[in-house]
Amino acid sequence: MADDAKTIKRISCVHNDGRGRSVFSHREVELAGSPERMLSEQLSAVNFRLRTSDASYTSSFHVAGDPTLLIILSGTLRIVLRDGDSCDFSAGEMFVAEDYLAEGETFDDNIHGHRAEVVGGSPLSALHLKLERR
Repeated sequence: MADDAKTIKRISCVHNDGRGRSVFSHREVELAGSPERMLSEQLSAVNFRLRTSDASYTSSFHVAGDPTLLIILSGTLRIVLRDGDSCDFSAGEMFVAEDYLAEGETFDDNIHGHRAEVVGGSPLSALHLKLERR
């Protein structure tokens, strides 16, 4: 069987809209191969960390230091933006946090960032994969 199938994997992102606000968007990664096994090209990464947070964890508003892919292993993490928009990510789901500040910009606690909270009553386990250093 020829390896000629292609599909697009959409990965959710939290990024800076260029005006200092964190917004949700998507990144697309092409997968190719056969229907039984689809792979992307090799993607670079710098390092990874394992994370656990208890069921009552809530962060303050913050921005990503470097673009980081978060893969939820168990539990549910809700990302909340300044405008109140939110998105929940559960086991097997992933997103990229890349809402860092522009060069020379200072964090404004009334404008910038997103916050994270564990929801659903179960602890969170996640993998943080740093994609690049800024």
